[in-house]
Amino acid sequence: MKLLVAFSLVLIFSGCGVTSKVTSPDNFSTITPQLNSPQEIEIGVSLVSKESGFKYKALRLLKDTKIKTGYILKEIKEGEIFINTLYTSDYDLYSKIDGSLYGIAIPKTGGKVITYYNSGVSITFDKYSTTPIEYKTELTPIPKKEYLKQEFIYNGKVGNAIKFTYREFVDDLARPAFTQDLQYDLTESKVIGFRGLRIEILSATNTKIQYKVLTHFDK
Repeated sequence: MKLLVAFSLVLIFSGCGVTSKVTSPDNFSTITPQLNSPQEIEIGVSLVSKESGFKYKALRLLKDTKIKTGYILKEIKEGEIFINTLYTSDYDLYSKIDGSLYGIAIPKTGGKVITYYNSGVSITFDKYSTTPIEYKTELTPIPKKEYLKQEFIYNGKVGNAIKFTYREFVDDLARPAFTQDLQYDLTESKVIGFRGLRIEILSATNTKIQYKVLTHFDK
């Protein structure tokens, strides 16, 4: 649906003499915490987190706003996110990820922020609205086939054994996560490992754990 909407917008803008292009998201990868840095967390919290995928420039509304969609006034709510999927020589165009046919146009050279609506036949810019659009900019991850998030969560201590849960999100955050429960015997070694991850356990109780990450996930 998103691809169809983006394609139709390109055709419409081109037909109106305005050249538009599809934006490309930025690749990103985040890993926490830093290697060889002593850490302390409580039970139920992730010791290590790794996330990689793509992020779009985005804006988040700071207050409810009414916009004109054709002949109808529509209210977009505080907190809604619009991502930058298209741009023209004059505007960066932000739309909802669900493929809604309306969005927010940010002038590249500064000036009034406006909304636009795609009726399916033409694009209408609401340049005469006097309602200010309040927003903040951010980067928003968009799950797709290359998206991966991994977490290693502390689940407590029983005798000399410590327990963890490995959790993995792939492709789509809305899908159930893959999880695997793990248990390690501290009398055997103070260093535990899983999928390239190596953690040195400094101390552990049923409420918290102190540790250092020696190497991160290799996947």
